[in-house]
Amino acid sequence: MPKKSTLIDERDRKILVELDRNARQTDSAIAKKLKISKQVVNYRIQQLINKKIITNFYTIVNVGIMGLNSYYVFLQFEKINKEQERKLLEKINSLSYVGWLVSGMGRWDAIICLNVESILDFEKSLNQIIDLCGKHMHEYIFTTLIEAEHLNYKFLGSKLEGHLIKQTVGINKSKIDKLDEKILAIISQNARLPITDISEKAKLPLHVVSYHLKNLVKSKIVEGFKPKLDINKMGYQWHLLLIQFQTTTEERKKQFIDFCRNHNKIYYITKTIGSYNLMLDLHVNDVGEFKDLLLELKDKFSDVIRLYESMTIFNEYKISYLSKN
Repeated sequence: MPKKSTLIDERDRKILVELDRNARQTDSAIAKKLKISKQVVNYRIQQLINKKIITNFYTIVNVGIMGLNSYYVFLQFEKINKEQERKLLEKINSLSYVGWLVSGMGRWDAIICLNVESILDFEKSLNQIIDLCGKHMHEYIFTTLIEAEHLNYKFLGSKLEGHLIKQTVGINKSKIDKLDEKILAIISQNARLPITDISEKAKLPLHVVSYHLKNLVKSKIVEGFKPKLDINKMGYQWHLLLIQFQTTTEERKKQFIDFCRNHNKIYYITKTIGSYNLMLDLHVNDVGEFKDLLLELKDKFSDVIRLYESMTIFNEYKISYLSKN
């Protein structure tokens, strides 16, 4: 059983479950479901923000539908102290084409996700990052995203329901216009912004904003709206498990991924090509629980897992689906 954070109570947990399902739900909609007042919902959410349990609300965009491909770059540093690493990661974080950046402990010190239109753009972006790292770069590798599934914060007790939130490989670019881009830019890191505020910031009529937002969701360019939680503050650990497959059948791989999808400790599943075939984001109480999960996977799927590496994530600097080349 997941341990309970002393920073939240049962009512907070239920509110977080609703936000995890759809962060654009209004306070009134959440209040109706939980049979509490709108004022209580608003107060509780503000308290969760003040405590920095919720760090922001972000919009999940399927960048593949927009014609972009995602590459994960794994970095190992050398000859670097804490302050130098902090400054280096800040520089990497400021790059517009960086969509995700985390740091931690393991074989890799940092992982970056780059969303770019072509392999040439990726080469240019990668070279810029290598130049930024300079003498501190010890080793790097990269993988290419095939598909990713964004699951729920399962430690809240939230269950999978509705459609899976997915990222896909780049396909023919879906048609989005300048108004779509403007709206997406506004809600990228503020997914709960009321439509009236979006209208004011975009300088567009309410009905225009509503029409475009509905179309973005309907076309699955926008896959969902999520709260970004500081799980360390809630008493959990975030581990990344990097897996290379053995030669096995597609059916066994599917069985493995299905098992992971329904496991109560696995939050995110990313299928890739490169040094790793699968990346699993795990939320656990402690190292012992991580070890038990790993042994469980190895026991049930020894014919699938060829090798694995792990990384404990300490900081998530950025998660944005609107990075630019």
